[in-house]
Amino acid sequence: MLVTFHTERWIDVYPELKEHWPNHWAEVAMHKDKVALNPNHAEYERLDLSGQLHVTVARSEGQCVGYLTAIVRPHLHYAQSLSAFYDLYYITPSHRLWMTGVRLFAEAEKALKARGVERCFTGTKLSKDASKIFERSGWQEAERLFVKYIGE
Repeated sequence: MLVTFHTERWIDVYPELKEHWPNHWAEVAMHKDKVALNPNHAEYERLDLSGQLHVTVARSEGQCVGYLTAIVRPHLHYAQSLSAFYDLYYITPSHRLWMTGVRLFAEAEKALKARGVERCFTGTKLSKDASKIFERSGWQEAERLFVKYIGE
């Protein structure tokens, strides 16, 4: 199973990505009983059209088997520093072999660096903790993110 990686436009690959979202959501989402999966397609499209959305797609035999999306923009605290804020990353379970996830991140990083990005920011779910993989790939833990449901 050869897996290749490509930078693609959201508007072009969206139909393939959305097929994976229910499984991705089921695997990692919190508060599933209170907050339904409902992606803001218009905002993703706006980000894509403005050049602020980066998408790296993993393909096997032409089929999408994984993806990484990042919002690319100057950091709010460091306006001179173009930054990438990773939004989604996912590899189908059948392709979580041969360092596919590590390669997905490496290819995204290469493409983002070519765009002038200086720093990348991402997180990992505690239920699917990828911290060790990030650390081995040169990432540094910088903060912890907390979530509290305050809806009705």
